[in-house]
Amino acid sequence: MHVHQPVLTWPTAAALLGAYFAGPIADVDQPQSYVGQRVWPLAVLLSVVGMRHRRLTHSLLFLATLWAPLRFLPVPDVVRWAVWIGYASHPAIDPLNEEGVELLWPWRFRVKLLPNPLAIPVESFRETVLRRVMAAFSALLFAGYVRPALRQVPFAGPALAAASDGLIRLFPASIQALIR
Repeated sequence: MHVHQPVLTWPTAAALLGAYFAGPIADVDQPQSYVGQRVWPLAVLLSVVGMRHRRLTHSLLFLATLWAPLRFLPVPDVVRWAVWIGYASHPAIDPLNEEGVELLWPWRFRVKLLPNPLAIPVESFRETVLRRVMAAFSALLFAGYVRPALRQVPFAGPALAAASDGLIRLFPASIQALIR
């Protein structure tokens, strides 16, 4: 990254927002979910036609189908990929829970990465811990991304860079090496 470039360009901001909002969309097939409650006509329609939770919208087939229209959006590649990866993160993480997902839908085979005693129940303390670890890792990556630019901020630059370095030093050396 060149330090004379802005830290947060519009494509970067659009990519961050796109990934953030695309992640939960896979749960549109569950009317009780956060997304299902906000687009309830679609959630109810999917339920009425027999589309059960963690099937079509969590499948590799849907991920491939989603890529087709994303390819033609008039946006930078970083935005396109961020939206797709944000969406893909949902079916990639759900196999950690007790129910698993039908990644190979329409074949009725549930992928579960952890046996039930280790699986992470939805809305549980373990899920909260996983979310916080992922948020901390995201903050670490962002801190590493902006660190060179922080040094250029007039007056506060050295203090901001030191705070970023302090955050990075909270993690093991192997993780620090990923972002330095």
